Amino acid sequence: MLAEYVYVDDEPKEIVKPVTRVRFQADYEITDVLRLWGNWSRKEAYKKQGALSLYQSQEPEYKELCSDSDGLIIDGIISSMKNLRFQKTKEEALVLIKSYYGDEILDDDYVFIERYKVKEFCSILIRPRTLREIASELGCSEGNVRKIKSSGESHVIGALAQQTQQTGMELELFKKINLFK
Repeated sequence: MLAEYVYVDDEPKEIVKPVTRVRFQADYEITDVLRLWGNWSRKEAYKKQGALSLYQSQEPEYKELCSDSDGLIIDGIISSMKNLRFQKTKEEALVLIKSYYGDEILDDDYVFIERYKVKEFCSILIRPRTLREIASELGCSEGNVRKIKSSGESHVIGALAQQTQQTGMELELFKKINLFK
């Protein structure tokens, strides 16, 4: 049995409209995503330190977490920002880390075992910093720190959009918590 010949010219042509402009708009609040990442990374630091009780004693707003896979993805994005050779992205990563993860503060505790014997315990407390504290540490105005933080958040949004486009997968965080506007 012979197949029927079909000429290419006889087929209907599909009209393709050129894309004039593509603009990405995130439909989630990046500050919530980074806040949950900061809480997750603080918990991991306390686990590594072996002082999970310090994490347990924190305020309830610091106990909301993202999943481990989401935390590792965002952690990778921020660490790649630190490793870029541009000074601006390094500053953005520093400001994001200080404002969402925090700074490590050494807390020395002394316990008296006997009359003259003292045992020293050193624990690390992690506390997020305010924009004013970061500005005084960097020696610039609070407005400049706010701009740096905003551009760092935009960098993270772009990296998450690129990952979503390449892999076709979004963070579990978007499905679990209602962050959509």
